[in-house]
Amino acid sequence: MFNIKNIAIGVLVLLLLAIGIWYWQKREPAPPQEEPAGVGAQIFEKAQNPVADKVPETNPFRADLNPFKKETNPLKAIYTNPFGE
Repeated sequence: MFNIKNIAIGVLVLLLLAIGIWYWQKREPAPPQEEPAGVGAQIFEKAQNPVADKVPETNPFRADLNPFKKETNPLKAIYTNPFGE
């Protein structure tokens, strides 16, 4: 079933595979090359958020969550909420 020729070929293939893997792991990777800044990089730098400093405060953890709490319920004196506030 198995003759010496097939076993020798299998051992040779495994040996070549092991040497190839060892060589591939030992070689140093090429240093990354700097790409020249193209048109896309120039457009990206110019198109930053123009209203970054003008955005209103939207922190959900501040103490007063409803700025209209004192003004919006005209029926507060008439109707009481049975479930809480």
